[in-house]
Amino acid sequence: MHRIIILLICLTTAGQLLSQEVKGAEGRWPIVNITPEQARENALEEAKKDALRKAGVPESIKAVRTLSTVEVAGENRDLYSQFASIEMQGAVTNYSIIRDEQLKEPLDGQFYAVVTINATVKKYHSVADPEFKINVQGLRSNGYKDGEKITFSVHPNKEGYLKIFLFETMDTATQVFPNNYERDRRLNAKETLHFPTVDGINYTAEKSTTATQEHNLLLFVYTKADMPFYGATTRERVLSWINNMEPDGREVVIAPLLITE
Repeated sequence: MHRIIILLICLTTAGQLLSQEVKGAEGRWPIVNITPEQARENALEEAKKDALRKAGVPESIKAVRTLSTVEVAGENRDLYSQFASIEMQGAVTNYSIIRDEQLKEPLDGQFYAVVTINATVKKYHSVADPEFKINVQGLRSNGYKDGEKITFSVHPNKEGYLKIFLFETMDTATQVFPNNYERDRRLNAKETLHFPTVDGINYTAEKSTTATQEHNLLLFVYTKADMPFYGATTRERVLSWINNMEPDGREVVIAPLLITE
C-alpha cells in the first residue's frame, strides 16, 4: 500500500452555507530560495486569504491539532500550512485564476510570483464542536524506514464516520480508508479501532523519490454524518470537500510522517 497520509475530520449535519463571489483577489510571493513553482503555490494561497478578507471572514486562524512536531519540509510544508486555515469561519470553495505571472518589484529588485483569482467564499455559521474529538495513537514521531509497516489506532469520543487520505505530492492524493478490503462503517463512541482493521493487508511506508528522507502528511477525516468522497483524489478536491463542511460537523487531525532509507 502507499505511504499513508490520513485525514480525520468530524462532521455534523451540514447547515446551509452562505456563498459570496469575490473578484480580483491577489496574492504575491518572492521567488527567493524556492522554485518559481513553489512561489506560485504560495502566491495562490495568499490570493485565497485575500479573498477571505474581502468577503469579511475573520482573520484569526486556528492551528489544526497535530500528532507530532516533526517539521514538514519542501512542498508538503506548503500543503501543511494550507490546512492550518481550515478552522477559519469561512473558506474558498471554488476559484478561477485570472492572472498568473512573475513580476520584478522596483522597490526591492526581487521577482515575485503574482496570482489573481475570482473566488467563491462560503461563510460558516457554526464553530467547532469541542465535544467531537478523535484520539489517534501509535504513530511514531521519529518516522519509519522505507518498507516498514505502519499501525495505529483511532478512538473517537462520539459516533462518526472515518475517511483516510494519503497525500504524496501537492497535486495528488489517495483515499486509503475505506478501501476494497476495509469497509466503510459507523464508529461507535469510545470504540478503539486498530489499523489495519482486517488481517492480510498492511499499511507500508514507501518513499517515492530517491531522497534519503521524505516528509509527508498524515490526514485523518472523521465526520458526524456520512460524507462520501467521490471522483479524482487531488489536493484541491479534498480541500474543497473539507471546506464545504460546517465546522461543528468535523474535526481535523494532521500528523507529519517521516520516511527514511
